Amino acid sequence: MQNSTTRDKYRLSSVRNAMKILQLYKHSSKKDFGVAEIARHTGLPKSTAHRLISTLRKEGFLSQHPRTGQYRLGLSLLTLGGVVSVHKEIYKDAFPILESLVKDIGETCHICLLEKEQVVYFYRVKRKNPERLITDIGRKNPIHCTSEGLVLLAYQEEAFVDHIIEQGLHRYTDNTITDGEHLKETLHKIREQGYAVSKEQYFPNYAGIAVPIRDYSSNVVSSLATIGPTTRISENSYNRYINTLKHTARDISEELGYFGS
Repeated sequence: MQNSTTRDKYRLSSVRNAMKILQLYKHSSKKDFGVAEIARHTGLPKSTAHRLISTLRKEGFLSQHPRTGQYRLGLSLLTLGGVVSVHKEIYKDAFPILESLVKDIGETCHICLLEKEQVVYFYRVKRKNPERLITDIGRKNPIHCTSEGLVLLAYQEEAFVDHIIEQGLHRYTDNTITDGEHLKETLHKIREQGYAVSKEQYFPNYAGIAVPIRDYSSNVVSSLATIGPTTRISENSYNRYINTLKHTARDISEELGYFGS
């Protein structure tokens, strides 16, 4: 009994100390810390800090910058529902990049995340004189018929895709993909070309183009999308939007620690 009690106290102490490390990022304007800094700010022995940091990194709660060796908040925190402050901390450097993109292409743009089986709109910058879109921050939309959802779905495990298909692909317009094999073919094409296009699949007379955003481990963690009327986002203009979105997504990915080719 005594050994069990001792182990429980040790585990509780480790949890508290790990929370101290994560709280450090919440209360500091800095986003990167070295092991020695973390130990100093939290009051933990350096060996304890190093051990906990290694565990947090392994679980994805911290990520290590490949050049400086310092640590920042990791993308696993995005899977914890309602942690809006953490989302903003991770993506705060992306906001001015998004503003620049909107000025460049003249369309409303979004950063979107996968939450359970839907796409959620996390950041949005509107164009001048914007149309009324159903993409308010925090809103959730279907994953199988929006460009921002499709590009996230394309990089999920096959079992997850099968689960989405088994639930039924609801038809919203005549262009909505409702066949499982058709959806899988579309996702394969998205992976090959690196972008998704959704033309009037969810809402008549509107189209969307989206590209993936990657983190330090090359995983796709969010999507960058522009949505607008088909009179502006038409097939004749797809290439211009796609190239600009891809370039911007690369910039945002690098802010998240991505250094791939």
